[in-house]
Amino acid sequence: MAISQAKQGVHYPVSDGKPIAETPEHVEAMLYLLDALMRYFAEREDVYVAGNQFMYWIEGNPSRRVAPDVYVVFGVPRRPWHPAWKVWETGKAPDVIFELTSRSTAPEDLGRKYRLYQRLGVKEYILIDVTREYLIEPVIQYRLVGQEYQQVPNERPNDREWRAHSELLGLQVVVRAEDEGYKVRLYDPLQRRVIPTALELAQQAADMEARLRELEAELQRRKEGGA
Repeated sequence: MAISQAKQGVHYPVSDGKPIAETPEHVEAMLYLLDALMRYFAEREDVYVAGNQFMYWIEGNPSRRVAPDVYVVFGVPRRPWHPAWKVWETGKAPDVIFELTSRSTAPEDLGRKYRLYQRLGVKEYILIDVTREYLIEPVIQYRLVGQEYQQVPNERPNDREWRAHSELLGLQVVVRAEDEGYKVRLYDPLQRRVIPTALELAQQAADMEARLRELEAELQRRKEGGA
């Protein structure tokens, strides 16, 4: 009873006050992945998508924590929100974790986090280097086989694009070299389309609205001309 009460009184911080990402490229990629995955799984009540929050895996020890950039968990309710992910409360670690790595974070991403995620049973671990500072390729995927990670080779449709296929998500993680840097997108092979950004969606809606106005105006002109 004393141990149980002590654990109940443990404080698990939900923030360390640090910025959410290192560069604008990291912020853009993180926000896109979160938004795109939430929209992609919007009709699934058993898929939880979140990121940039602490994950605790040892009850009673708040010092043992990491903060995955983006993660997806299957088989748990998508709401309510969890201020922090506590493995012992939810019953499992995330199934898929994305880390937007850089030269400063790569040692931990490829070392401590790699070993931790492997031990916790994270089935897919995807590293993305949006500035191409450290990784040999801008996206590297590890898949859990048994109890150990195995690297999954990327697809290379051309010399400016890398694709990592996530079996669990049913999506391809596409990193494309463009003039202004590397862009991260998710490709839905069933729909044969890239999941657009929120800005692209808004532009598509505006274009459709403008086209509808044009058609309505044309219809009105034809009616008036035939009167």
